Amino acid sequence: MDKNSYCVIMAGGVGSRLWPMSRKAFPKQFQDPLGCGKTLLQQTYERYSHIVPPGNIIISTNVNYKAIVKEQLPQLPEQQVVCEPVFRGTAPSIANLACHIRQLNPKANIVVAQSDQLVLDEAKFASLISGALDFVAENNKLVVIGIKPTCPETRYGYIQAEGTPTCGSICKVRTFTEKPALEFAKVFVESGEFYWNTGIYIWNVQTIIDTLTEHLPDMMQELETIYREVPDRKQRRKRGYEIYTSFPTASIDFNVMEKADNVYVSVGDFGWADIGTWDTLYGFMPKDSDGNVIMNSNVLKYDCNNNVVMLPKGKLAVMEGVDDLLVIDSGDVLMICRKGSEGDVRRFLNDAKMKIGDKFA
Repeated sequence: MDKNSYCVIMAGGVGSRLWPMSRKAFPKQFQDPLGCGKTLLQQTYERYSHIVPPGNIIISTNVNYKAIVKEQLPQLPEQQVVCEPVFRGTAPSIANLACHIRQLNPKANIVVAQSDQLVLDEAKFASLISGALDFVAENNKLVVIGIKPTCPETRYGYIQAEGTPTCGSICKVRTFTEKPALEFAKVFVESGEFYWNTGIYIWNVQTIIDTLTEHLPDMMQELETIYREVPDRKQRRKRGYEIYTSFPTASIDFNVMEKADNVYVSVGDFGWADIGTWDTLYGFMPKDSDGNVIMNSNVLKYDCNNNVVMLPKGKLAVMEGVDDLLVIDSGDVLMICRKGSEGDVRRFLNDAKMKIGDKFA
């Protein structure tokens, strides 16, 4: 493994589209929704430990989740868990981590990974990521991993490439499109020019710092000052916490990648999914002969098809004559709604917070 290769695993989100299983106090990345015996975070760490030196893997999370990260990845030393005091989006988090990693190794090449993704072909994936790390080591480019779409999916963002990249090749990005309406997604897929955006990014540490400085100069000036003037890590973290709340809420996608002119896409074919919604989870879970997904739950079913059921241990559900439902009981929240209504799940959560308070968030 290349000593200059690093991985940042983003593990600070709350996973609101998988509410009420994913909660603010214990989000989905710290759970095992696939029932494989390892949490999503543990699977992600293991995946990248075969690509970069384990000592170069850094977990980025909220300070409230630090204890959970340490419990699930006890092999990580303190310095490999970097916390943010409040959520300000992915751009401030990545900016802080870039400055941190540059202090460790100014030649670092970094892959930024999400903690809630499924990869079926680990060997193909490792080869693609390693190739992209080699590419950014020699080129001042920002690389995003794209997936050839298999359907007009509206839950993913899309990347339009210049030319027709083959698997493993790297082409310039023409445009980014946020999650499109179905009619546009169909056009994108039919054109053959668009790829799903995995949100996996690869870059050289100085390249991303220069790009962030161009597009978010005030924030970068404050971070650069701290890293230049405060050599002690504990004192630097204290100063960083003090200024973090003043940072704008900014996305690495919208505020940086979509505005930069040195962005390239590497197209992969390794069996990928973002475990972000109940529908996605349903697609990858084992099903009974009637298409039902029963997540470690006691259920008596009578003429029921294509449902998802999750119950607390020790509870029994009796279901008769219902199809295409989500029946999710997290103990203090019971959600029953139509499968395929993942957009409504966030509305349910927001309504609960506004009308009842954060108790059930």
